[in-house]
Amino acid sequence: MKWSKVMKSETKICQNCKKEFEVFPEDFEFYEKIKIAPPELCFPCRLQNRLAFWAIGKFHKRKCDFSGEKIISIFPPNTRFPIYKTNYWYSDQWGSPSLVYDPERPFFDQLYELQNKVPRPHQFGTNNQNCDYCDDVWNSKNCYLCRSLVDCQNANYSYRIIRCRDSYDLLYCYDMEQSYDCIYCFKGFNIKYAFDTRDSLDSAFLYDCRNVENCFMCWNLRNKKYHILNKPYSKEEYFEKLKEYNLGLWGVVQKLKEEFENLIKEQAIHKINHNVKSVRSTGDYLTECKNCRESYFFETSEDCAYIWRGVGDKDVFDSNGVWKGELIYDVCQLTEGYNLKHCSYCTNCRNSEYLDFCVNCEDCFGCTGLKNKRFCILNKQYSEEEYQSLVSQIKDSMKKDGSYGKFFPYKMAYGGYNFSFANIIYPQTKEEIVRKDGVWEEMEKPDVSELEVEQFKEKIEEVSENIVGKAFVCEESGRAFNITKDEFLFYKHHNVPLPRHYPDIRTTKRMKKLFNFTPHDIKCFFCSKSVLSYYPLEWDYKKIACEECYLKEVV
Repeated sequence: MKWSKVMKSETKICQNCKKEFEVFPEDFEFYEKIKIAPPELCFPCRLQNRLAFWAIGKFHKRKCDFSGEKIISIFPPNTRFPIYKTNYWYSDQWGSPSLVYDPERPFFDQLYELQNKVPRPHQFGTNNQNCDYCDDVWNSKNCYLCRSLVDCQNANYSYRIIRCRDSYDLLYCYDMEQSYDCIYCFKGFNIKYAFDTRDSLDSAFLYDCRNVENCFMCWNLRNKKYHILNKPYSKEEYFEKLKEYNLGLWGVVQKLKEEFENLIKEQAIHKINHNVKSVRSTGDYLTECKNCRESYFFETSEDCAYIWRGVGDKDVFDSNGVWKGELIYDVCQLTEGYNLKHCSYCTNCRNSEYLDFCVNCEDCFGCTGLKNKRFCILNKQYSEEEYQSLVSQIKDSMKKDGSYGKFFPYKMAYGGYNFSFANIIYPQTKEEIVRKDGVWEEMEKPDVSELEVEQFKEKIEEVSENIVGKAFVCEESGRAFNITKDEFLFYKHHNVPLPRHYPDIRTTKRMKKLFNFTPHDIKCFFCSKSVLSYYPLEWDYKKIACEECYLKEVV
């Protein structure tokens, strides 16, 4: 049967969660193009498996297994594979171990054995200065406890930021400066406590605002100045009224956050999705996408489906974290690539399958930690003829045991499930992960008995520079953290009370406000048209509008 001849959708039962899911005609066409059978798992279960390989664990002090140097990495000292300082890993001072394929053993077991022997760089990313406590960081300087950032400077406690400077606690923000505690904000200066705000400055507590200046506790505003609770004031009245809110007090800020969330729930108009300049596409947080289905946080891409995070892609299905990929299927984290299937953390690779952290490789199968290679299997070099013959043999064996066409098994993940993106979006218990043959890392119990613990103060005005480097204890996790000098000066300058939660706890809380992938059938608040919305039902937003009504109501 030719899959491309299937002119209607096919309903299947997910082999994991047992729920029904549909395979659409466009899906069959893509699967035929890349010569692979349709998936046996639904999209959420497929995504969960890949995201288990996206490690976001805490940063550890450890030694480089190559040089013995002290390094900082998300991989703890007891990691099952060697960890090399990044500059050594990319050098030619070591060679990758290899295995000879054994047809009597499952292929994934052999790849797992090889994975245990091959070094991995301590940090993902290059061309950085003073960014030791970061991961997945590129072309950045003086950043601390950040992940997934590009071209940033003096950024701290942030995730997925680009061209941001002198800011703290940002999530998925571009071109922000002197800003704090913002989610999905773009081109802003001195913005605090904001969500989905663009081209704005000198404002706080904003929701869905564009080109606003000196606005406070506002939503759905466009091209406005001197507004409080969406009410206009003169410049003099605005600053006089603002004195009534002492944002330097912890309790005041927490109360305002709660009040603002209630206002957003009751008063704000919510567009059904956050898509911008995207056509014939479904999903949320799409920018300049064309013909993309069931995709999220996706930019300047076309003819893709089932994506979570990507930029500049074409013909990419079932992948996450792909930058400039084409004809890609079932990949987690890729920087440039063509015709790849079932790969993880690769750069500039082509025409390959089941690669794990390979760079500049082509026509390889089941390799890990390789650089600049071709016609390799389990890292062993073959002639082109030998390679083609053995790959065919391995695929036949994998098809017989049902493993071909599936992503790497959970046991091959780089760390515990509980320290991966999967656990943030699809939280599981230790027992559930163990049943999947996955890995769970026990969090060490916080011990602050020997630390000189500093007590939180209600007012930032009462805090002196003496607290720099002292231990504070997270009110939720019990883990100790400290305040740097630059951080202290930032809080003082911006009248921000000291945070009371460990940085990773703060980041995770923001992620849970943003990473929602379940669409719901609702009726537009204004015209009653049936539409798909991506806001969790428990948020109880009152005024969700179809795009046409949103554009009419929000001027």
